[in-house]
Amino acid sequence: MKILFTCSSGGHLTELLQLNKIIIQNKSYLLTETNQLHNNLFEKVFKVQQINRKEKHFLFNFVKLFLKSRKIYNDVNPEVIISTGALVTVPICILAKLHHKKIIYIESFARIYNPSLTGKIMYKVADEFIVQWPELLKYYPKAKYFGGIF
Repeated sequence: MKILFTCSSGGHLTELLQLNKIIIQNKSYLLTETNQLHNNLFEKVFKVQQINRKEKHFLFNFVKLFLKSRKIYNDVNPEVIISTGALVTVPICILAKLHHKKIIYIESFARIYNPSLTGKIMYKVADEFIVQWPELLKYYPKAKYFGGIF
């Protein structure tokens, strides 16, 4: 299966790499914001610019990210997208949804008592929404809880 994994750097990437069995069993690609990836798990790693919703030129940078995500989506044409967040993953997931691809979103392990902004957006987009803490089920009643991925 061709899977595009997507996440921002730091903890989101650390969480995503916990899925290494799924990564190595499939034709896997990664869209992320960092060059700090020192492994050969992926067929190809696509680096995009980090954006912050509080920055001055957020809207302009979000449009640039959306356009770059469209090119990456067309290059990979994934069957499934798996994301651990954050904002960098939203455009590619929207594109995948428009193409009727399956989207799996895993809310951050750091989110125990309240949802993330990306989680709130992705809850409306994802086909499968996974939380790592049962407390989040009150915010995401259709989510699945399997425990932490660590």
